[in-house]
Order: sequence, then structure tokens, then C-alpha cells
Amino acid sequence: MVAAGLVRGSLAQTWCGKNYMSNQSVVPPGGQFVLPTQSAEPLLSFRCAPVFRPYLEEDAKSAAFVVDTLIVYDWITGAESISLPSNSSSSSSSTGLGSLSVTINVGSVHTTANVSLNATGIQIPVDISKLVAQKTAYNVSCSATYSAPSSSGSQPANAQIFNTSSSLLYLPDTNASVTKTDLRTGALWVRPASGKGGAFAPFIPQGFYINFDQYLATNLTMIDQLKADGFLHPIPPYDNLTIWQQVINKTVSAGMYIVYDMRSNYQNLTTVAQQVNTYASIPNLLNWETAHEPDGNSDPQNAAQATYDLIYQMDGYHPVSIVLNCQDYNFSPYDAYPIGINATWSPVWNTECTPDFGHCGCDNCQGQMWDVKARVQTFKDRLNILGFDRTKSVWTTPQAFGNTGTTTPTGMQWAAMGFTSFSHGAMGSKSYQYPTTTNNETTIEGTAAGLTVLIQNYVQPFMVDPNATFTAYDYQGADAGVWYNGTSYLLLATNLNSTQLYVPYQDIGLGWITNATKQVQRVFSVFEVPTASGNLTGITFQPGGIGIHIATP
Repeated sequence: MVAAGLVRGSLAQTWCGKNYMSNQSVVPPGGQFVLPTQSAEPLLSFRCAPVFRPYLEEDAKSAAFVVDTLIVYDWITGAESISLPSNSSSSSSSTGLGSLSVTINVGSVHTTANVSLNATGIQIPVDISKLVAQKTAYNVSCSATYSAPSSSGSQPANAQIFNTSSSLLYLPDTNASVTKTDLRTGALWVRPASGKGGAFAPFIPQGFYINFDQYLATNLTMIDQLKADGFLHPIPPYDNLTIWQQVINKTVSAGMYIVYDMRSNYQNLTTVAQQVNTYASIPNLLNWETAHEPDGNSDPQNAAQATYDLIYQMDGYHPVSIVLNCQDYNFSPYDAYPIGINATWSPVWNTECTPDFGHCGCDNCQGQMWDVKARVQTFKDRLNILGFDRTKSVWTTPQAFGNTGTTTPTGMQWAAMGFTSFSHGAMGSKSYQYPTTTNNETTIEGTAAGLTVLIQNYVQPFMVDPNATFTAYDYQGADAGVWYNGTSYLLLATNLNSTQLYVPYQDIGLGWITNATKQVQRVFSVFEVPTASGNLTGITFQPGGIGIHIATP
């Protein structure tokens, strides 16, 4: 998992490869992400991956792989030239393109199925019960044979063969905690955090970082305040092991998952191994987090990978996450707090901020809500270019604080950051940090108390549904995410403008709505103008307006 993170301070001599002190000169940082070159001819992006990571022995008979056979026109990782029928006119439709014979090989198991060309998310059942459950991942080879249909429908002899690879993590059953990742959606699946057993269920984390030494170690009742979130992320170090164990016990009793953070010593593999041995079996472990903004600090680029490899070698039952900060600095070898920042001048370092110099907190941000949307979408796009769109998820780390040079977001601004993150593919949210401001309905804590439950009940079911379709829209500065599960539509909408805006439903994929009073359920909305003209076929938002709507034909 990759989280779009934020900066609290700067300990390194550079930040994101840039000098930032007044006595330093401007030196371009380098390390920019290289976009793929375009192709005039069609390319096949053939990818396959297990539906879940990991699978357990109890899952062997129901295991499956997810296959994508998209036609693209960019030389993204793994893309290969493909000869299409001469009468095909568009890469956006699979009509008349034919199909591929896809074979999946893992150990002694071989499965073949036909998959339409230019399709995504196709599931192929694979019985893996003949394999031995083990901690070492199995290598998987996937091949696809394509013969373009001729105009008469016959199959020519010159078949085209494409290959890709993956891995299968098939682990022994355990009564300890397990966190699976659904590679169809990027969502986590967990058993109840109580450790008393139960079925796996999807979970979209929404919660806060909280400093262990400063807050938890002196006031365990803060866990009760965060219980509705379902999880928390204590910031290390966890030096007082007695109280740390009390934190674990109290969160287990409260049914809360916990993230174990190794940022203080992730480069010490001996210490990492000791921590994994000690805490891998606690009943409410959600995931390990290794490095926190190593790109900003310019940590050794292989350090986080070495830690990742060691953890999977020892555990494998829990995913591993990392938080990146930089907008465009050494992304390939490995978010934003935009509210109230001075994006061009650092009041901390008394220097300017440009793409080549300076440290203004949110790297290369403009100081607008749009920054969050851009950062999450950029990370998603890069993972797709690198071939990791299935195997790595993106979370968001919204700003929930204020200090020198930044302003604490209001509750609605905080919610808007979460909405626009989800609308661009984030599958979890960890705000930095708790506590933020006084607890009333206009602040982050007051908003989070009610909104978290609404997202769990109304938004999560759409986000974790592998059969749901999703489309993101931008209408004149309004950001909208639309999911469709075959019965109803979910709309997450955010007005990123500083002016009131009317958003016609037809411009965000909901043109069939003719009477919103009867067809749309407003689950949650703030700064919406329900009596505005045209609201039967659209939405009117004041500046910063947000909404969760369910629409049913």
C-alpha cells in the first residue's frame, strides 16, 4: 500500500531532493517520473493477479485470478504490440475484437479460460488445493494466445502470444490475525479485531494518526474517543512497553484494528525482525507501516524495499505500507496538506518555494483543495504505468492540523479532502493527526464522529464491490465520483470552487435523473442549496459544498 502523505518538519539537509535553507543555492533535484511514450499502433496490456493476497488453506477451493486484457496506446510496463482485425475502429469497445485463450500456471496447477480482448476484471477460478501452503510465494506465469478474427469470422493461423507473471501467496491456516487485500478493488478484508473469530469482511479504514508518547501513553481514554473509526495508527516510538501493551489490549477490547509503525527504526533489520516476531500474532494487527516519507528525507532507496521483503518473508499475513510525500521525486524506486499553506513562501525557513527549491510543507502544492485530488490521482496513474495497479493500493493522509504556515481545516474541508480522495481511487484514509481542535460539530472531530459511520454504511459497500463500475468526473471545478452496483448509483460530490456552482446530472453520468426529489436520496450534504432552480435535474453547491447521494432509477 502507498499513502499520499504530509510533512511535519524537516530533518534532512534537503527535502524531496531540494535545498530549502536561506544559505543554500538552487539545485534541481532530478528524480522526476518518466511518462511512457505514446504508440500510434494498439498495444495489449495483459495482466493477471490472484484475487486475494494472501489466500489461506481454507480458501483453496474458491481461489481465483483476475485478468485484464486492455488495449492501450501508451508504452506502459508490460505493454506489447498487438495486431487487431482490420475492421476494428476503436479501442474503447471489444465488439468484433475476439478473445484470448488465457492459461495460468502456478506450481502443478494449470487452468485455461477464454477472455474477451479489451476487458478488465475478469475472474478465472483456480483450484489451488493441490499446492502446499507455505510462507514463500509461488511464482505464477500467465500466457494469452490471440488470433484476430478475419472478416469472415474464421481464425487465421498466425496466433499472437503474450506473457506476464505474478505471484501467489498461499499460507497455512491460522487463528491469529490476517489482513487480506482484494486485488480486484484494493480493499482490505479482515476478521473481527476482537480475536474471537468470525468471517472475513471488507474494511475501508478511516481514522487518525495519534502520537503514542504525547497522548496515548498519558491518556488511554483517547482510544474510546476514536472507537467509531474502527482503527488507529499510533506514532512511535513505543518506548513504554507496559503502556504499549495496554494500548493493544484496550483496542482489542474495543474491536479496533491497529497499525504498527516502524518509522523510527525501519532501516535496522534486526530490530524489524524482533518487532515482527513480537507483534505479528496480536489479534487486531491491520498492517505494518515501514517508512514515513523516506522520499522527502532522501533515505537510501533500497532501505524500504529491504524491510518490505523481510516482513513478507517472516509474516505475509498482513500487508505492508509506506507513506510518500514528494510530488515528483524518486517515485519509481519507492500527500498533501493544502489547507491554508503558503505554497510559494516558507515561513519556517524564510525562503521561497519552487519546483527546484524550498520546503513549504506540501511538496509542489498550490495551496488548494485541488492538490489532494491531483496527488491521489497521480499516484494511481503512476502505479498503473509501472504495472502495479492491481497489486498496490493508494490511501490518503488528509491534513488535520495547523501550525506555523498552515491553517487547521474546518470539518467540512477535512471531509472534502476525504471525498475527493475516494473519488480518485484511495481505499483508506488516515488523517494527521488526532487530537486536532476542540470537539464541536464544525471541527474535524465533530464531523468525523457522524461522517465515519455514514461512509461505512453507504459508501464502503460500493467501493468494495468488485462488480461495481466507477467513473470520476470534473465539471467546472466540481469533483464527482460515481459508482453503479447494478441497482443504484452512489455519488460523492465536492465543489472545489470558491463560488456557487450548479452541476447538471447529465454532465456527471446521471442524465437519466429527471426528478431528484423522487430518485435521489441525500444521505449527507453540506452547503448544498436544495431549493435552487434546476435541482430536479442537478445539484447546486455553495463554495466547498459536499454530498453523499444515492440515486435509484
